[in-house]
Amino acid sequence: MKSVVILAIVLLLSSCAEPEYKSSQLVGTWELKFDGVYPYWFSQIGFTEDGRKCVLSYEFDSQGKVDITYYANRYKIENGHLISSVEFSNTEYVPKGYVIKDRIDSIHANRFEVFMVGPLMGSTPEIHQRLIDVNPENICKIVEDFRIASH
Repeated sequence: MKSVVILAIVLLLSSCAEPEYKSSQLVGTWELKFDGVYPYWFSQIGFTEDGRKCVLSYEFDSQGKVDITYYANRYKIENGHLISSVEFSNTEYVPKGYVIKDRIDSIHANRFEVFMVGPLMGSTPEIHQRLIDVNPENICKIVEDFRIASH
């Protein structure tokens, strides 16, 4: 009887454990989908094998003007969170040195979902869809070219 109780406790504890996510699950290019809060926007994000996270974000105002922001990060997955450290940015909203902490809610082959928990609390889940035909290195090259051109 004692072994049955111990087995039940072990099973209960293991079912409560957080899923173990790996950086390799994110390698590729993803589109961060519009969350329904206007103005309309979308982002393309490249995650490389060597830990770079490169972001191109587009926002459209009511007159059709497009604002493009771009930034380069280093990323890692730690304790069920995606941690991104900004190395370069053209926007004051995501300055160099900024560290973003997103709780990972799920990662699947063609979709992942996070919720920002730091430094600010998010208001909606961030839903990403995999872009099959876009190499993450291409996204990082565009961000790097923007960085060089801005200096």
